[in-house]
Amino acid sequence: MSQSLSTVALQTGNLVSLPLDDTPCPLPRFLGRDDLVALMLEKPRRLCLLCAPAGFGKTALIRQCVTRSVSPSRVVQIKLAGQSLSLAQFCTRIAEQFGDQPDPVDSGPALLVFLERLKAPCTLILDDFPIAAAPELDTWIDHLLLHSSAPVQLWVSCRQRPAWNLPRLLLEGELLELDSHALALSRKESDDLVRLLAPATSDAGLEVMWRQTFGWCAGLRLLLASPGSTHGGGRMLSDYLERELLSHLNAQECRLLRGLAYLPRFSENLCADLWEDPYDKASLRRLLLWQGFFQPLDSSGQWHRMLPAVAQALRGPDDLGELNQLRLRACRGLSASGCIEDAIDLAFSANRPDVAASYITTLNPDWLLAERNLPRLLDWRIQLPGSLQTSTPQLVVLNTCALLMNTRLDEAQTCIEQLSRFLPQPSAEQNRRMLAIWQALWGTIHGLLGNDTRAMEHCRAALDHLGEDDQHVSFVCTVILARLAMSKGETLQAQQILMLSLEQARRQGSLVREVLTNIQRICLMILCGESDLAERLLQENLLLLRADGDRHVMLLGRLRVLQGKLHLQRGELDNSERALGQALQLMPDHALCLLQALMGLSEVSACRGDFQRAFACLQDAERQMQCAHVQESSYRGVLNLQTLSVLIHQKNWKQALLMAQMIEQYLRGSAARLTSIHVPSLAVHSQLLLAIAEHGNGLTREASRRLEMALHECRRLNFHGLQAKASGLLESLTQPVQERPQPRQPSPNSGAFNLLISEAKASPIIKPAMSLTHHEKLTGREMAVLELLAEGFSNREISERLYISTNTVKAHIKHINSKLGVTRRAQAVMRARATGALL
Repeated sequence: MSQSLSTVALQTGNLVSLPLDDTPCPLPRFLGRDDLVALMLEKPRRLCLLCAPAGFGKTALIRQCVTRSVSPSRVVQIKLAGQSLSLAQFCTRIAEQFGDQPDPVDSGPALLVFLERLKAPCTLILDDFPIAAAPELDTWIDHLLLHSSAPVQLWVSCRQRPAWNLPRLLLEGELLELDSHALALSRKESDDLVRLLAPATSDAGLEVMWRQTFGWCAGLRLLLASPGSTHGGGRMLSDYLERELLSHLNAQECRLLRGLAYLPRFSENLCADLWEDPYDKASLRRLLLWQGFFQPLDSSGQWHRMLPAVAQALRGPDDLGELNQLRLRACRGLSASGCIEDAIDLAFSANRPDVAASYITTLNPDWLLAERNLPRLLDWRIQLPGSLQTSTPQLVVLNTCALLMNTRLDEAQTCIEQLSRFLPQPSAEQNRRMLAIWQALWGTIHGLLGNDTRAMEHCRAALDHLGEDDQHVSFVCTVILARLAMSKGETLQAQQILMLSLEQARRQGSLVREVLTNIQRICLMILCGESDLAERLLQENLLLLRADGDRHVMLLGRLRVLQGKLHLQRGELDNSERALGQALQLMPDHALCLLQALMGLSEVSACRGDFQRAFACLQDAERQMQCAHVQESSYRGVLNLQTLSVLIHQKNWKQALLMAQMIEQYLRGSAARLTSIHVPSLAVHSQLLLAIAEHGNGLTREASRRLEMALHECRRLNFHGLQAKASGLLESLTQPVQERPQPRQPSPNSGAFNLLISEAKASPIIKPAMSLTHHEKLTGREMAVLELLAEGFSNREISERLYISTNTVKAHIKHINSKLGVTRRAQAVMRARATGALL
């Protein structure tokens, strides 16, 4: 029979289905699988078992081991092609490989005697061992492995684990077993293969190919096969599976396998409900044992799914009515098992959005915070007809929360207005709860729109009436109140709000809300100049997520953004770029985090002098925000300010001043209120960058006056990180020219003063901290303590505002006194004012 197109394609790619003979036929260099070859040749073992479905490179790996082996042992290769044969036939095949023998070797005992008399070691390769081997053959091989003294080691490739005493071999250290997970290509190997065969593939295309095949080398090769073919790789893959998979199954197993191709996941119990025939249950067990391209979805091996590329290839022109009935029955089973998301996806595929909506109604808003659930709900929202999106109060709340998380405020307002249709509720208690949820969501909207007073009124009133079932809505209110406190400089109140939220999250066992609260605490610490504490808390939360299996990619993405900011503050551009790049990969669908990551990458590029890439990041960010329907007020100020930062890096002083003045005018209106909850320090940052632009255009007097006002604002708002920057800028402008240090050329890893960075190095007018004429410089932390001393705060109050212990406060005061040459705190304040360190 002639070879199929798929087999020819695979042979052309040197991946699998190649003849096992003495002629070396190496794989491409990047698929050399050196680690697996080294593992198999590490030491002699009685059995090396390669057990995986077709196309995982079992034969090719064995061939590589034979080619690279330095052992003097004889190699005997038998290609069984999955065909069952008797023990006598097996013995005859072995004898043929050894050549003429004085005595006939046509039985198990005779072959055993012959092998035990071998004087040199022998490697016996059984390629494609049959699924249903003759029982007497299994018994003979078991005896050879465990009880015979023959100097023979077996290398066996198969598609189902043979019925040998493998646990005993493992205990004796005589077994190496490689399954489909071990044999699959790594992500790097997969990407390398795609780039070789389809060089124009984008990063998104690489991700698609990986998620289709997950390292299944034959599937990947066939999907990329014959770019000029009319049918493409999908036809090639279907042909391959027809010959390598379906031709080995009976009609019942084929029917079952094609049905499983439409299910997002399955278990034996679920299949027992879907196919009640006992024969079907037995068929499923056989398919699972045969490793029919199924992936385990849990550690217990209860749930499986078909490899996506295989599932797609097996779906055919089935009866749509019968198929949809199967899907709907599976929906019920998946929902009963707690797999709500899969049930919803399956309901949509059955063209039953009403069923999908009924399942979505059961989801709690807290669900939105976990894993990749936010973009998942937004995708479902697109598939739901408008009438179903707001058909129940639960759907209204869930959709509103999702829109608020992506700052789609206009849509959120329209959605929450639908809640009035469900008022009044049947009981007074239900009515109070519904009104509290309404107030909480409207308070959040007012907060994001910059209506601070109404936001606080609504959120505080709502918190008095929300119950245990409304933890997510309560949490949203808490975050809004904390962010409003930050923007007003009420850092102690913000800290208290967040600590109470943290305690509640821990008591309720919500890791997601615990980490989200800590993210707000990290933001507050950065605002207050506590970078070291922020870094420590960030690392603690990364460890918390890692211990939970790194499932919550949205939280990981937000932490990586903050990590990128902290690296940028220290001028660690490579580390910053790495963290921000990881955030982009983790959160391609979360608009505001995407914005922050792209702004950070723009700044990294500007610091390196790559202005083309810096502006490209800005353009990409604007496009992404507009495509995601994000409220413009949520990103316009940040985008403009980063544009100004890039212009300053370019020393394009004329354009920088025009941009700075435009931003100043923009922030004088309602925009300042609109953006304050997102970036509390935005207005002060704007003033500092405007001062730099003024100085660059020779307007030094205007720049000095502006910096004095900004410094006062930083003190009022407790923005201690910005305060140190403003002090350094002001000192540089007011210092006599002859006393100024000579400008230094920025190093490749230095940062510039901008929206994200806290210590400016690239501009010659910027210094990292204030200096005193006759005394040692005060650090930024000592300056913050000194200013609070001047305002009359006690040691305890200073420790609460700066998040440090009272002992640390005392140590700072001691250092301040020593540097200023005084002995008491009152003298330190007077001395600092006399030298101009304090205004």
